[in-house]
Amino acid sequence: MPLRRLRSIRYKLLLMVLTANLCTLLIAGGALLFNDLREYKHELQTEVDTQAQIVGLASVSALEFNDPKVANENLALLKAKPPITAAAIYTAKGKLFAQYTRNGATGVFPALPGPDGIVVEQDELLLYKRISTEHEILGTVFMRAKFDLWHRLQDYLLILSVVMVGSLALGSVMSARLQASVAGPILAIGAVARQVMEQRDFSLRATRSSQDEIGTLVDAFNDMLAEVGERTAVIEAAGRALEHEISERRATQQSLESSEHRSRSLVAAMSSLVWESNATGSFVAPQEAWQAYTGQSPAEYRDLGWRLAFHPDDQGTVDRQWQVAINSGRQFEFEARLYHAGSARFREISWRAVPVKDGAGKLIEWIGTVTDVDDQRRAEREVLKLNTELEGRVAERTKQLEEANRDLESFSYSVSHDLRAPLRAISGFAEMLARRHGSELSDEAVRLIDIVVAEANRMGMLIDDLLSFARLGRQSMHLTKVDMRGLARAVFEQIPQPRSEVAVELQLGTLPECQGDMSLLRQVWANLLSNAVKFTARAAQPHVEVGAISDPDKHIYFVRDNGVGFDATHKAKLFGVFQRLHSDAEFPGNGVGLALVQRIVARHGGMVWAESKRGEGATFYFTLPRSGEDDVERPA
Repeated sequence: MPLRRLRSIRYKLLLMVLTANLCTLLIAGGALLFNDLREYKHELQTEVDTQAQIVGLASVSALEFNDPKVANENLALLKAKPPITAAAIYTAKGKLFAQYTRNGATGVFPALPGPDGIVVEQDELLLYKRISTEHEILGTVFMRAKFDLWHRLQDYLLILSVVMVGSLALGSVMSARLQASVAGPILAIGAVARQVMEQRDFSLRATRSSQDEIGTLVDAFNDMLAEVGERTAVIEAAGRALEHEISERRATQQSLESSEHRSRSLVAAMSSLVWESNATGSFVAPQEAWQAYTGQSPAEYRDLGWRLAFHPDDQGTVDRQWQVAINSGRQFEFEARLYHAGSARFREISWRAVPVKDGAGKLIEWIGTVTDVDDQRRAEREVLKLNTELEGRVAERTKQLEEANRDLESFSYSVSHDLRAPLRAISGFAEMLARRHGSELSDEAVRLIDIVVAEANRMGMLIDDLLSFARLGRQSMHLTKVDMRGLARAVFEQIPQPRSEVAVELQLGTLPECQGDMSLLRQVWANLLSNAVKFTARAAQPHVEVGAISDPDKHIYFVRDNGVGFDATHKAKLFGVFQRLHSDAEFPGNGVGLALVQRIVARHGGMVWAESKRGEGATFYFTLPRSGEDDVERPA
């Protein structure tokens, strides 16, 4: 009984109305819910961003004059914004400058500020926004706000459920009243239709009870019954005629299948020059395309005469290929040389043949193509020849380069030896002169001798640095996993302090490990850290900071100091050999250290750059790839 009710149009109309109402409510409610949640998120983001801008603008002077009190007062004004649970201001170096928390919460501030933007974490919204002027970045505003999306969703779902239940109840009442006037006449038509199908009596008619669309449906149904009755008689007569036609079509079915097989084979073989032969490979039909290409007359190519158009050395191959194909009945292809009448010479061609079989699978003929590939093969041989010559040239140039490198290395050692011997003599005799005759010399003479000794020693160090720079390109790399934090600490501890009364303070952050050559990376840290110590010697409280930033592709390491800095307009000269931005009188050096740093980092697949302002310290950056071995130069 319940199943029969479900099949009735009365209950189907009811279900249709209720389903339409339900779908409409779900779609409208879902759209409203989505729009409200989106607007809620957008309004919260806009509110937090606006407050961050206000706090940032109000705290510019506090950051410039290092006044945390004013910054904390600015943050305290956020008490009027209940969604914001915590806020903080960081300096440009990532140090926590001022903070605010609602209800005294702890542990809500990150150690370092993140990049500009808004991040949603579970039920909280986090915002980072840079505080900057026209010339520099002063710091970062951080805000944490409640993102209470779940409770808002629950409220909307409850309201939507109440509205849906009420709408479905009202729809049920209205649908029940309309069913009698709509479903009654349709059910009557259904009853007449069942009688017609059971009794095969097309003279039965339904009674029209209304003047609306349902009445029109009744008239159309009665007309349809009359038409069906007439067509039934016609169909019975046509059925007898159809049986006769089917018997005739069966007779032609086999010929159609054979024609279809032949057509499919022809399409598969279509290419440049098309030919056809019988089952044994003889040309029996006219081959106009063959005659135009080879120049053979019909009398010459008839039967197996077409074989004579192939090069005499290839005719044996053609015969063997045909014999195998005839025995197997399979398609085949090969390349050979065929005479071309237009160029009066043999050209390389690609021969392809496809068998054509009847419905019983018996081979009845061959259809094939001839494609001229002479130009293609000539080009391939030319390319192969050029590649061979190019490989020979590359090998010769490589040999010459290796010989030049060996000569350069020999010259470097020779120059080193030839320069060191005079320098040792100059320094030794000057020191001997000072020891033996120092009492006889004037103070000015002693000072000049000391200058000679110092410059001779400086020249020796310069020769050592130049040789190291020259050898670096040929030195093999031994890649291992390097603890960059431990390496930087060890190198810093070995650097002599410029002033005994004030030690340079090292702030060593977390440095990720990397894949590289331990000795070469030690040289990078030694040059960068020794420069930082040297140029902070005049600072009241010398400070050096070492840290790193990572992204998906690389690690970015940096060394920051509070020394004298340099003019940023000349930073392009920093990493060139003998390029110095300070005189020896100010800070001693030879201008090779940073050039070594750049070459070592480049061999590891990274890059080096620097940022500074005169009198405000400097920051040197270098990158190393995270992929380990993909972007790092292999050992020689």
